[in-house]
Amino acid sequence: MSSAAPWITSETTPAPAEATTDRPDANRIALRALRSLLDAAAPMDLTVEGAPVHVEVERLPSAPWPARGLEGLDQSADGPLPRAVRLRCTWPGGSTELLFSVAWWQTKGAYRHLVGIKINVVSTSREILWTTVALRLRDRLNGEVVPVPALFSAWRRKDEDHEEKFRQRSMPLKLAVERAGLPLASPWNMEAFSIRLPDGEVLPSPEEGFRRLAHLALLKLPFFLRDGEEGIEGKPLFDLAALTATNGERQGGPAAATAVPEVVEPALRPSDDARRDGVWSMPGGVRHYKQTLDTLLSELRDRRLPEADFFALLHDRYEVTGETARQGYTNLLLHLGLVKLSEDRLELTPEGESYLENPQPRALFERLHATYTGFLEVLVIAKALGRMDTTSARNLLTALLAKAWRTSNQVSFRRNWLLSLAATERQGDGDALTDLGRQLLADHAAEEARIRSRLDELLADRSILGDSVVTGGDVDEDLVTTPGTTTPTPPEPHASTAPSAWFDETLDLTAELARPFVSELELPAGLLAQACAALSAGKHLLFVGPPGTGKTQLAQALAKAAASDGYCTGAFVATASADWTTFDTIGGYALQQNNTLAFRPGVFLRAVERYQWLVIDELNRADVDRAFGELMTVLSGHPIDTALLREDGRTISIGPNESHTYRVSPTFRVIATMNTWDKTSLFRLSYAVQRRFAMIHVDAPDEATYARLLEAHARREGVAPPLPDGAIGQLTRLFSASGLLAHRAIGPAVALDMVHYMRRRQASGDGLAEAMAMYLLPQLEGLPQEPAAKVLRVLLSSLTGWTSSEAVARLRRRYEELFPHQTFGDA
Repeated sequence: MSSAAPWITSETTPAPAEATTDRPDANRIALRALRSLLDAAAPMDLTVEGAPVHVEVERLPSAPWPARGLEGLDQSADGPLPRAVRLRCTWPGGSTELLFSVAWWQTKGAYRHLVGIKINVVSTSREILWTTVALRLRDRLNGEVVPVPALFSAWRRKDEDHEEKFRQRSMPLKLAVERAGLPLASPWNMEAFSIRLPDGEVLPSPEEGFRRLAHLALLKLPFFLRDGEEGIEGKPLFDLAALTATNGERQGGPAAATAVPEVVEPALRPSDDARRDGVWSMPGGVRHYKQTLDTLLSELRDRRLPEADFFALLHDRYEVTGETARQGYTNLLLHLGLVKLSEDRLELTPEGESYLENPQPRALFERLHATYTGFLEVLVIAKALGRMDTTSARNLLTALLAKAWRTSNQVSFRRNWLLSLAATERQGDGDALTDLGRQLLADHAAEEARIRSRLDELLADRSILGDSVVTGGDVDEDLVTTPGTTTPTPPEPHASTAPSAWFDETLDLTAELARPFVSELELPAGLLAQACAALSAGKHLLFVGPPGTGKTQLAQALAKAAASDGYCTGAFVATASADWTTFDTIGGYALQQNNTLAFRPGVFLRAVERYQWLVIDELNRADVDRAFGELMTVLSGHPIDTALLREDGRTISIGPNESHTYRVSPTFRVIATMNTWDKTSLFRLSYAVQRRFAMIHVDAPDEATYARLLEAHARREGVAPPLPDGAIGQLTRLFSASGLLAHRAIGPAVALDMVHYMRRRQASGDGLAEAMAMYLLPQLEGLPQEPAAKVLRVLLSSLTGWTSSEAVARLRRRYEELFPHQTFGDA
């Protein structure tokens, strides 16, 4: 039986036509059809899984025509936008509200501005259906009646990398759709309606099309709501748990599940493709796969290496220790036909020698494409989407290839190979084609057309993209809030799929890559290079220095830089406290709403779950040995079994392998910060803790840098007027080596906070006195008596001659309150 994804069917992958015409009026016809569909919405009564549902309809005001988007349409000719429709659906004991509206893609790729219909849950904004109608019409001719299907597979969850889990959860929904008598366009698509070209008439009628969509949305709703989402008021429409447990069998009904398998996993067209599915990476960092391959081949140019010596080379040069990884790298060279194994020795083949004569990326791509599936598909996806993120890459590639890979590694390896060939470029929002990538597609134009035809079918329903649709930045802002609706601010999204380099064996983060992410920071020379080298050498980081030097901002910037190369998805930021225990870092049992206890992960495991780096602010405010506990072993690269149990009774384990409950990848890092002088509520870091971190000091900048920062922020354009020259001079003298900085190191963030306040306050010297009390004095706590007296004289000197006596007196009182056991006389 095929392992094809359930939405890939022989019905949904038609053979590409000899020639297609991309009709320019597809968007206009789609908009016309959707207007008639939404205008036909009327109160109705439905029966959904045996429950009577009454539907009331409210038409909302037309949304304003967007400032951007909808290319090919004109507001004067095609506007106003169709009015969105809100449905109030009630059944015995429960209700929900759904929003039907016109929506369009906002990607940078070939689907830009294509019009479709979207259905959301009003209370959560959860999208449960999106059908790109214009896409169905682009290559159709006048006189045709074009069916518009709607996908009804369930939402793919984070833990469903394995296709079987997803299929099992989707099956009850499929059977429910069949029981409802909704017309099927294919095993996993309902025929919502059809459109006749070129007039855009909706068949069999707009009323029937709207009714089918409403019925399907109610069936899909329980499958698409996430844990903790409301969505439904009162009693659910039907018992999802019971429905899933019986694999879609109605209570007391026939055992429908037994007859389904032949249509559950319909195969793609038979293929004689003998290429391999399992590709391997190369060590040395995601941008250096090709460079590493070329280096290894060069080692074999003039000699035959015993396999054991080749493994030693991998260990010594690239720190490869795992047997599986060593064999994987070797097999890649063998499968590509560049190397052969003869009498337990590796040597170049004639093809390998020929490649080394002119090791061009184009030549290596052709060999990769001839040996492994999926490389061309990734380029097609990147071209279509404009920016290919991790979730969309995984969902689309596995669907195109009909693979049930247990993890996202195979998708990631292909993306990273193309990155190393410079066929794609990686940015924060995903991978995009380069000129070389476009040339490679042109070299394989016929194959691209076949792949593109299948991809278009998939993308007609955007739900295949998973979380990248709902939480991504490609939804037009005009569509997020429709007049007459209340749209809550969604929580900060986190990735449902591991980023492309999360499971790479080594981290390769360079100062050049990280520099754009720290452009707002004034860092000492060489500090960024130190941090990147330490992280790439496998260490966690501890930034030590006075407050306000940008330690936390630097930590977050490094996580963003790593995310740009796919090593993580950003930073999970937590602030340590004296109350921390392993409950806060690892996790523990917490009381649930149903009065039961369940495991709740701590900050370390939450970061791992989200594929993020953990940034801990003020680390030494916690008793780290007590708070980290068993994590001390994990930080050194070794696995642990905790004393905690999962709901299924299995021990919660943390470690580097797939067998562990929480898999800590080789590219995961902890970056912590610590103040050097804050003596209140601080715990000493044990040598065991310090040994697991590379400690980097982030000192306050020198006097010249301080002066440059102060002047830049005081003079630059902004809402508030710049500071006068006199104020800038006083601030520069205050934060100088002969002034305040002689007695306490203060980071520039404190000084810049004072500048921003003074610009807003516009109160001359009184503003400076107030800023000192608000921002500066808290940083001076704990000074000994003599330095404290000298600092007071420095502050008063900065105020002399341009500050009112009342403001000076208030500042002095605040200062004396800060040091209640000291006397300052006439200081």
